[in-house]
Amino acid sequence: IAYNKDTVQDPYSNQIVTISGSTDGRKGSVSLGTTALAILYDTNGYKSPNKSAKDLRSINVTKLGKDCFAKIGSLCLASSPFAVPEPMTKEECTLTKSKLGISWCNMSSSGTSYWAAAVKACGGVSKMANSAQLAEIANFVYDTNIIGANTSNGIDYDDEFISYNYSKASALGLPSPEFTLWSSDNINSTARKHRKFSDYFTESSTSNHSDSSVLVLCLGD
Repeated sequence: IAYNKDTVQDPYSNQIVTISGSTDGRKGSVSLGTTALAILYDTNGYKSPNKSAKDLRSINVTKLGKDCFAKIGSLCLASSPFAVPEPMTKEECTLTKSKLGISWCNMSSSGTSYWAAAVKACGGVSKMANSAQLAEIANFVYDTNIIGANTSNGIDYDDEFISYNYSKASALGLPSPEFTLWSSDNINSTARKHRKFSDYFTESSTSNHSDSSVLVLCLGD
């Protein structure tokens, strides 16, 4: 849901008034309309095909582009971190793994995978941040350049103090620590890499498929 800040309500007609190019709510050209909100919704949740005019519906949405939510250098973030609500079953993974770029469909003891569901939510492995890209994000929000893709020694990083920059993180849509982000890397059939973000350290580690607390960050073009 997106809100157009350059709209006001006409006190006489109760209609929404769009103020084109205004900064104070009343200057500029005025036209009556209903463009205060733009809404995009999916009629069947995380099921396919996730395409406009199929299961995606909208109000006042002119296009579905590939613009970046935020950028770090050449890295385009298409979303803020989010949690997938339901894990993927082994059956669904087997049917969609080629399309999504998943190498293995070995699951947790429950036969499901939150990691695979995260891949699907982003539209494929290539659209989810990998370990090197998560390290790039970490270097940005901790104001350093010492964090590598597989760095997992945690607190000191060769005795260099690091601190989570809340202002920078907020600009990327990152939540307050502690939180963990899935990596797209296919390291083996039973565990998936992730990066943990805390106030004064970050580390690369692994989670099993049943871990529902790990968030996913999607990439754009």
